[in-house]
Amino acid sequence: MRIEIDGYLLQRKLEAALIQIVGEDAWLGRELKVPNSRRRWDMAYQIGDQTTVVEFDGDAHYWNSLKIKVDKEKDGVASKLGYRVVRVPYWVQLTTETLAYYFGLKAEIEQDFPHGFIATKIFPASFSELGVGRFQRELSSLPSNVNEAVIASLKDRAQEHGDEYVVPSALQHLL
Repeated sequence: MRIEIDGYLLQRKLEAALIQIVGEDAWLGRELKVPNSRRRWDMAYQIGDQTTVVEFDGDAHYWNSLKIKVDKEKDGVASKLGYRVVRVPYWVQLTTETLAYYFGLKAEIEQDFPHGFIATKIFPASFSELGVGRFQRELSSLPSNVNEAVIASLKDRAQEHGDEYVVPSALQHLL
């Protein structure tokens, strides 16, 4: 299976790709209600007995500490239900490699947009303390070439705007 994604990954593009990959029968929908909560998960699918909740995390999931708290609560509910949670950060693109890394799924993804902080002006320097910690954990767990692409984008943005405007002091070692 081959899937083309034009430009920067958005939630709707991720959803469309996942529907094609897992199939309509496995697709549970989008904006699914979290049980006993006003909250919603972005999307979900079920293969066999395994339900996977997918969250596409935009920049607010790194600078808004209350949104980070809600994410943790939603992840806790999913865990108690036995659901797998996949969080895709806005600074990572869906590629063949990231599809396998995040979802354990296989498809040939053609993506013409690079990983990293390319089209955004919300850099780690704008993240809350909780968001910086989250970014560090996520970045360090990525496949090495994705990690390197994200760091390269930070270095490019630092040359453009200045180190202190792109990464906080806790992340200066990345530059």
